[in-house]
Order: sequence, then structure tokens, then C-alpha cells
Amino acid sequence: MTEWIDGVVKYSETELKLLGFDQTPLGPAIITFIKELHGVLGNQPGLMKSLLKQVGDLIDKKPIAPIMEKDFVDDRCVRYPYIYKSGEKYYNDRAVVFKKSYDDPNSHYMYQDQRGSKQEITLPYVLREEIVLIP
Repeated sequence: MTEWIDGVVKYSETELKLLGFDQTPLGPAIITFIKELHGVLGNQPGLMKSLLKQVGDLIDKKPIAPIMEKDFVDDRCVRYPYIYKSGEKYYNDRAVVFKKSYDDPNSHYMYQDQRGSKQEITLPYVLREEIVLIP
């Protein structure tokens, strides 16, 4: 390992211990995951964090590969139920998410005005959510 990842692991172990995670299977699993990511990617913290976001998307059952025409059956996307075809156009009903802050875990979708969540998309389409902050 490198000095950088050694520092990350040591810092992580300290933080996890403060939460008591070192006394559960979760703490060692997190440390192993960080070490394994580093083993595959090397000293690339940005890429490591990007992959963590993709893991979150997979847990939320959001597609991480582009949506293609072959992903549609009867005008519905079989990989993500909020994407569909209407006539000759494609739409994502959850393209815009409304939140109180960027790190708010709660997502809200609106469909009542022009600035709603629904957006026309073009294929191939990589799922991206535009975040709009609400008061």
C-alpha cells in the first residue's frame, strides 16, 4: 500500500471506532472495501468516490450504463420504470429532483408545472438527475 491509502485506512479505522463500528462486521467490511478499491484503482480518490456513487445508484436500482432503444418493450424502459417512449419521443419522469439541500436523502418529484420532473431525453441516455433546491 502507499502512504496515501495507509493514511485513509488509519483515519477510517479511527472514525469507525468512534462510532463503535469496529465492534461490528460493518467496520471491517468498510475497511476491506476501501483497500480493495485502492488495490484495483490505485491512488485515485476521485475515481474511488465516483464508483461509490455508482454503487449507490445500483442499490437504488438506477441504471449506470446508457439506456438504448433495445431497452424498451411496449414503449416502456425495462431497466428503469420512469423512462418511456411516447410517440417518437422519449421521456424521463424523474429527470429533475427537488430537494432542500444537495445532501438531503429525500427526493421529491413534481409534475404540475412547466418546471416539473419530467423531461424529454434522447437515446442513448445516461441517467442524470438535475437537482433543484427548494426552500
